[in-house]
Amino acid sequence: MRKSKQFISMPVISLEEGQQIGIIKGLVVDPGLKRVAALIIEQKGWFNDQKFIPYSNVHSVGEDAVTIRQGAMIQKGGNLPEIISLTKNKVKISGARVVTESGTLLGEADDYYVNQASGEMIGMEFSGSFINGLYSGKAFLDINHILTIGKDMIVCRDQALDEAFKLDGGLQEKLRGVKDSTSHIWESTLQKTRELGSNINSSITKIKRNKKENEMNDPPLDKPVTQPTSKDKPAKPATKDEPQEPTAPDNRANKE
Repeated sequence: MRKSKQFISMPVISLEEGQQIGIIKGLVVDPGLKRVAALIIEQKGWFNDQKFIPYSNVHSVGEDAVTIRQGAMIQKGGNLPEIISLTKNKVKISGARVVTESGTLLGEADDYYVNQASGEMIGMEFSGSFINGLYSGKAFLDINHILTIGKDMIVCRDQALDEAFKLDGGLQEKLRGVKDSTSHIWESTLQKTRELGSNINSSITKIKRNKKENEMNDPPLDKPVTQPTSKDKPAKPATKDEPQEPTAPDNRANKE
């Protein structure tokens, strides 16, 4: 398969003439059939009308060039009324908004993939809006989940969110899983914060309780010093400067 943008500027080679007869200027999409109806060809020269190659006339799409059987397969628009009608509808997939049938905006279409052999659309690549809110990158949606391709809107099934894959360097992951895991990040953070706060409060309460129990079971070793009372207060010794109290005279000698 090949992206639609990879067709642009590819040379067109006629196998019978063995020469390049133009380059690809654009693709004409049939939105109803979800396929590429024709290639728009640009040729050298003056006053050339816009010309087309119906995709059914393409012999092969290679890595470097598109081949057709003969140059006569390139036709003017006047000979291809159905192709001209499709070009007038101006269905442009790139830049169209992608919404689900229930009204959820997924983003904008960037490109689509083409089956090189048949011209059928295989899938669509889109980004923006919902996608950018989750990660940087793009997503792929299978064409079977696309209901309508309009001028500026692409409608897909509600199951598109379950079936789309994000594209990230070859790593594919369903968008529903990305959405669910992302939406739970904030709630998970809040829950962990609550649990952490609860654990901290429980630890503090336990520490306080243990400290109080230890104080009650283990009284302090040093008794507090009490102030002496007046009864226990020792007599103050006399100093040299203070007079001694007189003693009572001894009258026993006089009586004898």
